[in-house]
Amino acid sequence: MNKGSQPFSYFEILDACKEPDCPVCTLGHVSANRHLTSLIFDGVNDVRLRATLRKSLGYCHEHAWLLPDAGESATLGIAIIHRDLLNTIRRRLDESDFGKSSRRDKLKSVVAEAIRLDDATIPMGPTKYLPSKAQCPACERRDEAENLALKSLIDALEDQDEQMAEALKMSDGLCLSHLRQTLESMRSRQAFDKLVTITQDQLSALILELDEFIRKSDHRFRREKISDNERESWRRALQRVVGPKTGI
Repeated sequence: MNKGSQPFSYFEILDACKEPDCPVCTLGHVSANRHLTSLIFDGVNDVRLRATLRKSLGYCHEHAWLLPDAGESATLGIAIIHRDLLNTIRRRLDESDFGKSSRRDKLKSVVAEAIRLDDATIPMGPTKYLPSKAQCPACERRDEAENLALKSLIDALEDQDEQMAEALKMSDGLCLSHLRQTLESMRSRQAFDKLVTITQDQLSALILELDEFIRKSDHRFRREKISDNERESWRRALQRVVGPKTGI
């Protein structure tokens, strides 16, 4: 494997394994956050990005609400971008037609069938109003980064790279979504079994910490000290199933 060939390099994955939460999620969030910060600092007037935002009708809910924290000039950047988006929505509304509704189309079809009218007499339109014609740009950056990270991780495990395996063991482990993707993409049974073993060991340790956190939360055992790992076990259990909470 060429360790320097990916934008998210082999060594960046090793570093991500030292951080809390799923390392693949971490790299995806870092990429999305970099995009948002770059947008605020020098991308507000980028012609190509503005065109993409018009197609997507802005950022998704998650990434749009990260924009206010993306830099000192965030509010001005948000105003400039969303003035353009609101104008785009207004123009789309100018082109809208009452007849172009999927729900009304279905109702018309039912009525037409019931009274045996010729379908041609009932105008049928597009499936919905104000469709998004592109993915949220920050989501796109996140997905690209995660896919590159997964490829590098899989390549390392299939190359029997012990440094990567050890880093993964010491990490909080892959969230359920990225665990599924990794297992499904494995071409080597040995690498597959290695990842399963690492994950099983991590889950067993986490379950023990959850058991102790639950037990020591009982009033009968309140005098027993809850360790830091036990106190944080609920958060790590949550991230293993649904992924970490996002933030910039």
